[in-house]
Amino acid sequence: MDQKAFNSHLAQKMGIDAKEAARLVAAFTSVVRDRAANLDSIAIPGFGNFVAGKMAEKIVNDPATGQSVLTPPQIKIEFIAGAMLKKQVLQ
Repeated sequence: MDQKAFNSHLAQKMGIDAKEAARLVAAFTSVVRDRAANLDSIAIPGFGNFVAGKMAEKIVNDPATGQSVLTPPQIKIEFIAGAMLKKQVLQ
């Protein structure tokens, strides 16, 4: 499912138009991104947790040139499904 289909399906479920659904999704992703930038976790009861972690900088070799390149530190966001979500999906 692509984002347009997701927004359309969400709009249908909520009884709103697709543009409003797209705004809600954009606002949600903005909140997750902002909290992850501060290395905060977001817990949504019954759904799951978004957990942010910082990956250290590292040196990697470029396969094309063979040169060593320093990659900057990155923030990784992991989603851990909650028990209720797992139970509903597995039924």
